[in-house]
Amino acid sequence: MAGIDLELCLQTGQRLAREAGVMIKDAFKKKKNVMLKSSPVDLVTETDQAVEKFIFSELRKTFSDHRFIGEESVAAGEKVELTDAPTWIIDPVDGTMNFVHSFPFVCVSIGLTVNKEPVVGVIYNPILDHMYHARKGCGAFLNDERISASGETDLSKALVIGEMGTSPIPEKMDCVFHNAQALVAKAHGFRSCGSCALDMCLVASGAADCYHEAGIHVWDIAAGALLLTEAGAVVMDTAGGPFDLLSRRVLCASSQPLGEQVASMLRQYQPPRD
Repeated sequence: MAGIDLELCLQTGQRLAREAGVMIKDAFKKKKNVMLKSSPVDLVTETDQAVEKFIFSELRKTFSDHRFIGEESVAAGEKVELTDAPTWIIDPVDGTMNFVHSFPFVCVSIGLTVNKEPVVGVIYNPILDHMYHARKGCGAFLNDERISASGETDLSKALVIGEMGTSPIPEKMDCVFHNAQALVAKAHGFRSCGSCALDMCLVASGAADCYHEAGIHVWDIAAGALLLTEAGAVVMDTAGGPFDLLSRRVLCASSQPLGEQVASMLRQYQPPRD
């Protein structure tokens, strides 16, 4: 990472997240122009597109030699190409379904990878004014206060998050319902909040103890993965193996034993890689 000013990258990411947050908050309670992507539950709005265009435009002014991956750019036909080069990975509005319904669990997620590893992460919920940020080796923070995972190891005492997902594929839905039933029976509590990035932040901050999902994308998890590890949590594949940014599967836990226990209970689903 020689020659890369990570503090400048972090400060720029936070500034742009706040500016994008103004755009999201302004549109939050207004009538949205909603368009469909892969299915009737996979949505995009004009705000998603405008926020991504704004963030990339601003980033290119300072980091013209960096690479970029964005949810809406990929939806428009660009390929996901994650290389060793510094790469900004953006989800302009994570929780679009929530956003469409004015449910206040939405955020902008800005991650930076170097050598394919997350080194800067910024996740901002402008409705609740929650700014999460992390820089590799420097800890994780919520509104500038350090956060840490709970360290919980006992599933019977753990609050678990499992999303219902945005795909009607029968094979996937069978896995989702099987896993939810298995975890509801064993966990202290079970939640489904509708934003991958914010779910990861909840585990990082100790508000939840485990989160798993298959079918997400690299822009959902790039920033959150760093926040989790910097907060002392573990990030792995849903089967318990090493975490892979492009696998479209993630399991986050407050401790290694809890993560391994949950992984052993999950019925596995493997979507196509990013």
